[in-house]
Amino acid sequence: MQARMNKRALFILAAMSVAAADVHAAPDLIDDAAGSQACFTRNYDAAHLAKKPNQKTTSMRFALRRETYPDSVDTPLQTFARLEIMRRNDTRPWRSIGQCAFDQQANRADGRAIVSNYARADGIACHMTGENLDAEGGIFMIEPVGDKLKIYIDDDITMRTEARVTDGPGEYVAFGPADSTFILDRAADDACADLHKSIAAE
Repeated sequence: MQARMNKRALFILAAMSVAAADVHAAPDLIDDAAGSQACFTRNYDAAHLAKKPNQKTTSMRFALRRETYPDSVDTPLQTFARLEIMRRNDTRPWRSIGQCAFDQQANRADGRAIVSNYARADGIACHMTGENLDAEGGIFMIEPVGDKLKIYIDDDITMRTEARVTDGPGEYVAFGPADSTFILDRAADDACADLHKSIAAE
């Protein structure tokens, strides 16, 4: 419990530094224009999952899009992130929404690493939401590797099976050692079209 509270405190400090100035999160992945987007996917086959019986994630989709907060006026573009996973023995898609930004100290708070399995201090941090767009709900790092995307997670992420961000309180999904690093392939933008719609920013 104390470790989780400490991680949440580090998250809040990092989130405050990211919110202080919008820095375009991923120029190698999407350009700066409104509506620019990218979609990455990974489906783990039975052979892979058989070799890693402790891995709970069976598929993942991750989408980035440059947009503003809904109904906002004269606000800067942000890089919104939408994450969807499927899990073993569960037919429901689990989804989360948040924002990503690059910073020289993105993976540091109070002198310590926030995401322990990501070695560097600088990088692109994705801060996911809790009960609404203003509440924290976990953090992970992303890194472009050629035409692929590497995702580093060692935090619990608030995710939902409902269609909207604020439908229900959400549930913390634990990403253990077997679900800490994912390599996703670039997909066509329309492969994430329904993901954008299912968890539209509110």
